[in-house]
Amino acid sequence: MAGLIYYSYTWLQSSTKPADVITNYGYYSNFAWMFFWISSIILLILANVVLWTTRNAWAMWATFLYFALFMLIQTFWLGESFSRYKQENNLSEAGLSTGIFLGVILSGLAAVIVFFNQFLIKRMREKMFVQAQPVTENQTVLETDLNENNT
Repeated sequence: MAGLIYYSYTWLQSSTKPADVITNYGYYSNFAWMFFWISSIILLILANVVLWTTRNAWAMWATFLYFALFMLIQTFWLGESFSRYKQENNLSEAGLSTGIFLGVILSGLAAVIVFFNQFLIKRMREKMFVQAQPVTENQTVLETDLNENNT
C-alpha cells in the first residue's frame, strides 16, 4: 500500500504536462484506493478468524490501525498534495477539501465497526462454546423440594 501511495505521489512531482500528470495520478490513485479497500476487507476477515480461534483481539485493532493510517495518509497527505498541484497549475480554484473530513469520519466509523465486530464475535463464541454450568447446592435443594411437593 505504501508503494502504491508513493508511486501516485511521484506523478505529482513529475515535470511532464499537467494533463498527463493528472491522468496518470488518477489511474494510480484509483488503483491504490481499490487495493486499499480490498486489502482492508481481507484483513478484517482474517482478524475475525484470529479472534474466533484465539480470543485475542490484537488482529482486529491491527487491521484498524492499517485502515486508519492509510486512510489518513491518502486523504491528508496525498489528497492535499493533489489539490495543491491542481491549484499551482491553475487547474482548479482554491477551496476547502472534503477529503480530509471524509478520511477522519471513515476512520472513526472503522473504529466503531471494529469495536462492535469484536463484541459480536466474542459473544457468539461464548454462546457457541458455553460449558455446562455445575449444579449448585441451592439448585439441588430446590429441585428436591419441588419433586417432594409434586408427589
